[in-house]
Amino acid sequence: MIDIQKAKQELIKHVKEQKIENEKVDKKLEHILRVAEISKKIATELNLETEQIKLAELIGLLHDIGRFEQYKIVDKTQKFNHGKAGVEILKKDNYIRKYVEEDKYDDILLTAVYEHNRYELSQNLTKEQELFCKIIKDADKIDLIYEGAEVYWRKQEDITAIENGRLSSKMLQDFYQHKLADSKNKVNKTDEILRFTSYVFDLNFPYSREIIKRSDNINKMLDRFDYKKAETKEEMKKVKEIINEELRKGK
Repeated sequence: MIDIQKAKQELIKHVKEQKIENEKVDKKLEHILRVAEISKKIATELNLETEQIKLAELIGLLHDIGRFEQYKIVDKTQKFNHGKAGVEILKKDNYIRKYVEEDKYDDILLTAVYEHNRYELSQNLTKEQELFCKIIKDADKIDLIYEGAEVYWRKQEDITAIENGRLSSKMLQDFYQHKLADSKNKVNKTDEILRFTSYVFDLNFPYSREIIKRSDNINKMLDRFDYKKAETKEEMKKVKEIINEELRKGK
């Protein structure tokens, strides 16, 4: 039996015990709680059983637990896979039992945490693993788009960088092919806007598209900035038209 309230309390306790001095910690915890709620909504819309809905919500609670380890790292150039780190944290000293007493969900839960930030899902997943991986990936992207509209890039230096930047050709190439823009090709902060916008191409469920469409967070994010370069302004206009057409499809 999955006790979501107990799991939330344990996660909050875990974060506090880390005593991390980083302004991102509180925002990340808020993101995690929202993603858990979105995961629950998607699972409910898919008519999953009650315990499966709780499992989806629990995965949402644990998907970014590895981020708090990342915030402790002083060298920001160091490569860090927070999905992999999350699995290691949950496995260490059987810490996962603090979140769910039974081990019958471990395989799905750990797989979803590991896979949630991968550009593409692994090919050898079972149908059940794949289902929960898709739920968490959609829920994560939905909330990241919200954060793009309401949370990220609030410092003047970030706004200036975005408004004065150009979109890189490789990122645009992915976007115009209706693909998730690969963050490996990101050159500047303007590319981050395109990356977040392209999340729409990588959604798995019609309900996920509907959430984003109703929220209008894509347009809110794109309209936040006054792009200074004529080329960027024109590209962003095209981006907005393409992504809104994609959302209107409702597939």
